[in-house]
Amino acid sequence: MIEFYFPELLLIAFPLAFVFWRYGRYGKATSVIRGFIAALLILAVAGPLYNLGGEGLDVIVVADRSRSMSPESQRSVVELLNNLERNRSHGDRVALITFGSTAQIERVPSANALFKEYSKPLNIDGSDLNAAVQSAVNISDDKRPTRILVLSDGEANGLDPSSAARLAREANVPIDYRLYDRLRVGDIAVESVNLPEKVSPREPFQFSVFVQADQIADGTLVIKRNGQVIATAERSFDLGRNRFLFRDIVDAPGFVNYEAELVLDGDPIIENNRGEGGLRVDAGPRLLVLNSDGQAGNLVQALRAGRIDVDVANAQEFPLSQDTLDPYRAVILENVPARDFGRKKMELLAQYVEDLGGGMLITGGQRSFGVGGYFNSPLDEILPVSMEMREEHRKNRLALAIALDRSGSMMAPVSGGKTKMDLANLGTAECIRLLSPGDSVAVIAVDSTPHRIVPLKNVDNPEAIANQVLGIESMGGGIFVYEALVAAGDELVKAEQSTKHIILFSDAADSEEPGSYKSLLKSFEGAGITVSVIGLGQTSDPDAKLLEDIAKLGSGNIMFTNDAAELPRLFTEETMSVARSSFIEKDPETQPAGIGGQQLTDSRLIGDWGSSPFPNVDGYNLSYLKPDATMGVVSQDEYAAPFSAFWYRGVGRVAALTVEVDGQFSGGLSSWEEYPDFLITHARWLLGGESPEDVFVTVDRDGQDAVATIELDPNRPNRGGNEIPEMIVVPPGDERTETFTPEFTWVGPDTLQARFRMETMGTYRTLVKTSSREFQRGPALSLPYSPEFAPRPGLPSGKKVLAELATLTGGEQRTEVLSIFDNPPRSPKKVSLVPHLLIITLVLIIMEIAGRRLALWGDLFQRSAAAEQEPVATPKYRGPQSRPQPTAKKKSVSEKPEFAKKSTKTVEPAPQETKPKVDIFAQAKERARRRRD
Repeated sequence: MIEFYFPELLLIAFPLAFVFWRYGRYGKATSVIRGFIAALLILAVAGPLYNLGGEGLDVIVVADRSRSMSPESQRSVVELLNNLERNRSHGDRVALITFGSTAQIERVPSANALFKEYSKPLNIDGSDLNAAVQSAVNISDDKRPTRILVLSDGEANGLDPSSAARLAREANVPIDYRLYDRLRVGDIAVESVNLPEKVSPREPFQFSVFVQADQIADGTLVIKRNGQVIATAERSFDLGRNRFLFRDIVDAPGFVNYEAELVLDGDPIIENNRGEGGLRVDAGPRLLVLNSDGQAGNLVQALRAGRIDVDVANAQEFPLSQDTLDPYRAVILENVPARDFGRKKMELLAQYVEDLGGGMLITGGQRSFGVGGYFNSPLDEILPVSMEMREEHRKNRLALAIALDRSGSMMAPVSGGKTKMDLANLGTAECIRLLSPGDSVAVIAVDSTPHRIVPLKNVDNPEAIANQVLGIESMGGGIFVYEALVAAGDELVKAEQSTKHIILFSDAADSEEPGSYKSLLKSFEGAGITVSVIGLGQTSDPDAKLLEDIAKLGSGNIMFTNDAAELPRLFTEETMSVARSSFIEKDPETQPAGIGGQQLTDSRLIGDWGSSPFPNVDGYNLSYLKPDATMGVVSQDEYAAPFSAFWYRGVGRVAALTVEVDGQFSGGLSSWEEYPDFLITHARWLLGGESPEDVFVTVDRDGQDAVATIELDPNRPNRGGNEIPEMIVVPPGDERTETFTPEFTWVGPDTLQARFRMETMGTYRTLVKTSSREFQRGPALSLPYSPEFAPRPGLPSGKKVLAELATLTGGEQRTEVLSIFDNPPRSPKKVSLVPHLLIITLVLIIMEIAGRRLALWGDLFQRSAAAEQEPVATPKYRGPQSRPQPTAKKKSVSEKPEFAKKSTKTVEPAPQETKPKVDIFAQAKERARRRRD
C-alpha cells in the first residue's frame, strides 16, 4: 500500500504535461525518456511512502491462568477473547499469551484464527507477569501498530514486571489492562511452620508457627502430626506477623509431617489457612526389607544379628513414597514381583537410589527378576544385571498371537502425549523384539471385527514387524472378545511350534460379545493353545470377571492395571514367562547336589564375608552382568551367570543376589556358616559410609523461593581452591520427578548461597555432594499451599501493579475491551520511496544523454523500420538453366526524396547488373541528423 506525504503536489503534473507536450518534444525516443524522468520527479516531490505493515491493529492478549483467578474470572477471560476475535476489522490481528508460573505463547497474531481451548500445558501455581509481557513484546511486529491487553488480577509473584514494561515502552507498545480484583482485606494466613532439621527419637523439641494477619481477630490453631491432631489452641491474632510456639516429642524414627490449620469465621481466602513442615527423626542408618508377608524371616534375623536396624513390611501394603523412604539408607526387595509395586512406586525407588543416595538390593526367586516382571520396568535400568532373553539360551520355540483392543476407549490420552493404543502398540512391539527367528507371531487388532495386522509369520525381521504394529490406530466401537479369540486361534492352528500362546489385551470396562467363549477355550486346550489376559482397568470393573474367567480357562495369567504406562512391562513379562523361564532349577540327574557358585576376588570390593566355599543352591534367576558392574559370585554351570553383582548408580548403590536367600530354592545357602556374614556384608555396603563433617547445610523459605546456605569448615584442607559442593533438589511428586541443581555463589570466605523457585506444592528434598562418592542429605523444605494465596505484606496490590504498567507504557484500563481497536498507538512502519525514484531518474538521465550523443536511438529506429519493411525471402533454386532475376533495390533512408534535394550531386541509378555507388556525403549528413535526435 502506497501513500504520499504531500499528495497535493501531484497536481503539478497536469500543467507540466501540457508544457511538455507543447514545447518539450524532441525526437521520439528522447521525448519518451524525458517524460518518464518528469513523472518520476513529480512522484518524488510528493513524498511517496510504502506501508510495510499493512492495515489494521495487532492486539496481544495476555491472559492470567494462575490459581488465584476464580472460575468466574477464567470464563470472563475466554468470553472477552472471543469478543475481540469476532469484532476485529479488516487487517486487525489478535494474539494470545497465557501465564502461570511460566508464560506460553498460545497463538501469534492472526487475522482469522478463533479460540477454542488452551492448548499449552501450564503450572498454575504462580504468576510470572513479567515473562508474559516480555513474550508479548517479543512477538510484536515493529512494522505494525500493537497494543498489549492484560487480563489478570495483577498479583504477580515472579520478577518485577516493570522491567518488561520498559521494553514495551521502548517498542512503543502500550499495555492496557482489565482488572479482575480479588478480595484480600482482612485475610489471616499461616505463613510458615518452622521445625528443626532433625532430632533423635524421644528428644524434646519446640517449633514455631508464623501467622500473618491483616486484621485483629480471634481463632483456633490446630496442630497435626502425620494427620493426627496433637494440639488445639485458641489464639488472638494482632496486625502483622504473629509467632506461636509449640513443643513435641517423637518416639520412633522416621520422617514426620506437621500441619498447622487455622479455624476462622469470615476469612476471605481460606486456601492459605494451612501450613506444613517436615521433621526428620534420625536414629542412625536404618534398612527396610519388603517381602511378600511382612514377616521377619531368615534374612531379617541375620541382619539384626549383625546389629543393623531393620524394619520389615509387606511390599504390596507398604505406602511407598518419598516420605516413607526418607528414614532409610537402603531397601531390600526380597523375592517380590514387580506388580506388587507398580510403575510409579518403582520410579520412586529408582529416584531414591540415583538422586537421594539410597541403597537397594533385589534377591532372587520365582517372583523376582525376569519372571517377576522387572524386565523393562523402571528398576531394570538401575540393576547391575541384565534380564534379556539370549538366543543361545532358548530351550523352546513359541508361536504367539496377540489380540489388541482398538475400540474407542483406546483413544484416551495418557501422560507423555500418547494414547492408550500407543502404549499397547509399544508393549506388542517389545514382545516381538524378544522373539527369535525360530518363533512365529501374529497380531490382530479387534473392534467389532478382527483385523489381521500381521498374519502368522516367522520372526525373521522383528524390527520390521514391530514397525507394522506401531501404526495401529483406535477406530472406535467396542471390542468383541469372542471374535478376537477365534481370529487368534485360527492363526495359531497353522503354527509348527509346540508352544502356542494367545495374549488378549482388552478394556476391563468395555469387553463385549463374549459369545460361547467357554467351549472355544475348551477346544483351545485340546489344540495346546493357552490364553493370558492383560486387562486395562481394575478387578471391580464390569467386565473384569469375564477376563479373569478367560485367563483361568485358558490356563494363562491375568494382569490388571489402571496405569496405561505399565502396559509395555506387562506385555514383556508375559512373553518372557511363556518363551523361556529365566529361573534355572537344578537337574537331579546332572546336579543332584545343586548348582554351585564360586566367590570371586572382586567381591572384596564390598567387604569380606569369609573364605569358605560358596554353597550349592537349588535354583537361581538367569541374568547377565552389565558393563561397569562387578561380579562377586559366579554360577558353576554352563551359563556362568552372576549370583552376586553390584555397582554404583547415580549417587546410590545397587546390588543383586540372583539366588533365593530364604525359600525352597536356597539349598545349602541358609545353612551355610557364612550366611549371616554374606548378607550383612552386602547390607553394610548398601548403607554406605558416614556423611562428611565439614559441611553444614540450611534451607529456608522466602515466599515461593527457597534459599540454600552451605557453610564449609574454615580449617578444611583444600580451603581457597574455590571448591563448590553440588546440591541436588528433588521436587515433590507421587512418581519420579525431574531434579535440578541450583547455582551457588560465594557470600563469604566459607559460605555459599543459592536461591531456587519451588514450582509445586509439597516437600522438596535436598542432597549435597562434596565428591563423586561423598554426600549428605540436606534439609527438607515444604511449600504448604500455592504461592498464589501467599500473604503479600509490603507488596503492591494487583490493581496498583497493572496501573503502573499502563502508566509506564502509555496504556489505560479497559472497561470496554472492544474500544482497543479504536486508537492504535502508532502508525504502521513506512518506507520512503524517494531514494528509489531518484536512482531510477538518474539512470534514465544517463540513458537519455548516451542515446543522443552516440546516436543510439536513430540506429535503433532504423533497424526497427528495416525489419518491418524488408521481409527476408529465400530464393528458390530452379536448376542450372534458371537464374534468379534481379530485384529492384529499396532506397535507403539517405535516398529518400527529402534528402536527395539537399544533396549537391545527382545519384544516377545503377544498372541492375552493377553494384551501386555509395554516397559518402549523404551518409554523413544522415548521421548528423540522427545525432540531433
